[in-house]
This record gives sequence, structure tokens and C-alpha cells, in this order.
Amino acid sequence: MIYHLLLLILIMVITLIYEFGNQTQQNKKNCVIVVTVALTLFSGLRTWWYGDLIRYYTLGYRASMFSSWRDVLFGAGKNHGLNTFFKISTSLGLSYEICLFLIAAFIAITIGVAVYKYSPSPYWSYVMYITMGFFEFTLSGLKQTVAMGFCFIAIHYVFSKKKWKFVLFALLAAVFHAPAAIFLLAYPIAKLNINRKYFVLLAATVVAVFLFRNQIVGFFAEAYYDNSDSFASGSKLVGGRTIMMVFIIIFASFMRTPMYGDKVYSNLFNIMVFAAIIQTFSIYDNNFTRLADYYYVFVLLFFPFVMESGEHQAVAQPERAALIKYNALHFYVLAAVFVSLYSLYYYYRYISDSGIANNFKFCWQINAYELYGK
Repeated sequence: MIYHLLLLILIMVITLIYEFGNQTQQNKKNCVIVVTVALTLFSGLRTWWYGDLIRYYTLGYRASMFSSWRDVLFGAGKNHGLNTFFKISTSLGLSYEICLFLIAAFIAITIGVAVYKYSPSPYWSYVMYITMGFFEFTLSGLKQTVAMGFCFIAIHYVFSKKKWKFVLFALLAAVFHAPAAIFLLAYPIAKLNINRKYFVLLAATVVAVFLFRNQIVGFFAEAYYDNSDSFASGSKLVGGRTIMMVFIIIFASFMRTPMYGDKVYSNLFNIMVFAAIIQTFSIYDNNFTRLADYYYVFVLLFFPFVMESGEHQAVAQPERAALIKYNALHFYVLAAVFVSLYSLYYYYRYISDSGIANNFKFCWQINAYELYGK
């Protein structure tokens, strides 16, 4: 656990140096590169003796040594993307440790590029990425990690309105993790116009979800499980994570109204709303949280926009200067202090309950092959 806390503190210090320094594009680029390298080294140099999930993937890696290309590409199963990656790696003589390092670099770089291009604040981007548990999950969920990396590439084409390139990378995400196909909806959802009709439609959608969610869950149960009874009955109205998402959306609406041509922010606002709707179903099964995460992970781009001051927005978008909401500076300061402290508290509680974080080891600290057998 201490390693994770030290990593978070290091990244907070690096990004705060940029925030309180000369905020040029070159300095922002340097900041993101340093953080990307830090995340890659931390994740890429971990031992694969790191919880049941990451050890499970060693079976696919070992099987790829003896499988034909036909079996890898067209055989039964849903992991064709990851198995193909393992097959290429073993054909080139790359070890499982190198595979982990490459995946760590891929997700860190794709996120870094998105933060550099779109985020007004690397500090808030990386605080959200780490404290909300997304980075922690990349340490074990390899399929989802690669799929999420392709989603971060796809989001560029949402913002630039290049739908076929978006579809290509969203489909690549689904090749690695089939449920990532839900991200194909991101393009039309992000492009919804936010106006009065939008909020009326949103209210109707929320009501419909709560009235018919048992039927909706039943549909997904039949599609996802062999036995629909695998989904538990929802014992409560909403989960804690859903409440957090809703709070962020309400806070965002107060801080920065998403109605006046603020295109990237409006796209991200729509994505956050959809994430919260999916998350409401998590009271039945945790797989809905994994589906929601393909949208909710973009909170690392969304929240920096929420915390961007009106003056900073006016510099970035002078054509909207008259439409921007200018909140008092002390309000941003108080909000920043509160969110930072709460994020630290939330992350500490999160990793305290995580067996993976508490058992974290770097590759030189433990010989995984001696424990697992060569």
C-alpha cells in the first residue's frame, strides 16, 4: 500500500509544479511525459505474482506458445485480441514480464496524449485517474486495460467528429474485451444537444430506468450469463458509486453550465451522464460497473474542465467570454482543497481494502516463477 501512496504523492507534486509554474504547452508536455514514465515504470515493473487475475493471464500466454494462428484468431473464447498479442509476443521471444510492460506503457501513453491534448489541468486528470481506482484496476485487468487504451484513442475522433475512425478503434477495444463494444454508443451520446429538451428526455430516461430496470437486467442476464439467476436481486435503490457520479454531475452543472457551445466539455458531460445511468444497475451485478467504467474513466478529462476557472476558460475560448460563468476565486480554492483531501481519503480507504495493493511487489522483490512453477 505504501508504494501506491508514494506514487500518488509523487504525481501530485509533479503536476502541482506545473499548475503553479509557467503553464506553457511545452511545460505541460514535459509534465505529462514525466507522469507517463512514472506510471509506466510503476505498473510495468510489477511482478506478475500479483493476485489471481493477473496470474490467470499467464495461462493464455503459455497456451499461445503451442497454439496455431488459426486457433488464436478463430478459436472459441472472447480473448482473441489479448491472445493474438500473446502469440505475437511469444513468436518474438518476448517474456510475460515484457508483455506486462508493453501494456502498461500503452495505457499510460494513450491517457497521457488525451490529457495533454484536452485536459486544462494534468493535476486533476491524474488525481481522478488514480484515486477513483482506474489505475489500480489496470494492474490486474489486462483485457480491460488494453480495451480502455483503444477507447482513449477513439475519444479523439468523437471530439473531432470522425465517426468511422471512432468506430474502428471502438471495435478494436471490443476485440480485446467484448463488453467494450458498449463504447460504440459514445459517439451518438456525446453529440446530443444539451438544452431544455435534453433535460426533459434525461428525466424521462431516469424514470424509465428505475421502472423497468428489472426487465433490462433480465435481458442482459440472458445475453451475458448461461443462467439469468446469476444476477443478484437489487437490494437497494442505488449504490454508493452511483451517488458519487450524480454528485459530480450536479457539481459540474453548477460550476460550468454545459449549454453554450462548449463542445468538448458538453461531449464529456453527456458521457458522464450515461456512465451514471449504467452504474445504477451495479446493484445487481458488478459487471455493470465494468461497463460503466468505459465511460466513467473519462472523468479524468471531465473534472479538469469542471474545475477550470472562468478567466482561464475565457483565455482558451475568447469567443465564448460573454457566456462563461465566472465563479469567485475563493470558491475554486475551497472546492480544490476539499476535493483533493476527499480524494486522498477515498483512495486510502480504497487501497486499504485492496489485497492487491497490500501485496504489491516489484519484479525484483519476488521470484514469481519459483512460487508458481516454470
